[in-house]
Amino acid sequence: MASLFLIASLATAAEPKPTTKQITNSIGMKLTLVPSGEFMMGSKESAEETAAFFNKTYGVSLRITYWFKWEHPQHRVRITRPFYLGTYHVTRGQFRQFIKDSGYKTDAEKNEPPGAYGWNPDEKDYRFNIGYSWHNVGFEQTDKHPVTVISWNDATAFCKWLSRKEGKTYRLPTEAEWEYACRGGTTTRYYSGDDPETLAKVGNVADAMIKAKFPAEKCTIKASDGYVFTAPVGSFQPNSFGLYDMHGNAYEYCSDWFDEDYYAGSPVDDPTGPRDGELRVLRGSSWLTVQVHARSADRGGIVENTATNCGGFRVARTQ
Repeated sequence: MASLFLIASLATAAEPKPTTKQITNSIGMKLTLVPSGEFMMGSKESAEETAAFFNKTYGVSLRITYWFKWEHPQHRVRITRPFYLGTYHVTRGQFRQFIKDSGYKTDAEKNEPPGAYGWNPDEKDYRFNIGYSWHNVGFEQTDKHPVTVISWNDATAFCKWLSRKEGKTYRLPTEAEWEYACRGGTTTRYYSGDDPETLAKVGNVADAMIKAKFPAEKCTIKASDGYVFTAPVGSFQPNSFGLYDMHGNAYEYCSDWFDEDYYAGSPVDDPTGPRDGELRVLRGSSWLTVQVHARSADRGGIVENTATNCGGFRVARTQ
């Protein structure tokens, strides 16, 4: 009996569970503990109901397009192990440390010609822009803003560098971890509630500021969040887990391959997505994103080497 107790004790000691609610790592990045738990993943509204609500509320004509169906069926998911998640997006200053230390060249910088897709404020168009990179995104940023114009490949390279630097496991969150962390126990469209106008308090999305500067933009919220482009991280109210900018500011990469039908066969415990695919999961919305795509359940995909000035990331750490 004593030997069994010893074995159990050793097993427990070998797999310590994180307990500190927030930690700061060697590059000044804050990470918040996300507890284990379960939730209903996906949209509780049908695709028809989602389109009808936004058509009526904002006077638009969203059709029942296939991307709303990607959020179904809603299904139960258990996150069985607590993990740390970046309290904020990875900032430009933190990414700069990675570039300086490793000499890494991003996908946008390796393009021929160098550049990336994204919103061009001068042309008022979403297009390929020669010269766009993480340090030249097309609008003013400081090192406290989320890094953008980085690809899924670039984000993964950052995680590998940080893992080597600290001897810890840094990675991109799974899609299930991301939505669980975003919701923070809520079941509404956003962690701020069902009303899209509440987004102005918790995130930086297409709003009255965007509408004023670019009058042709449609389906913006009527409220103002105070920013046209990206905002310094942590500028808005956090969710119940203490995570900031889970809605808006910059889209966030997840580790999973994207499959529009994956939910139908998703395992309950700690799903990690399909084995392969052509696109990686993209979550969270951005400063340019309209409110329908800022919902907690909204999901999409992106090619691994594509970078835009709407896309960024945050990291997860297991231990």
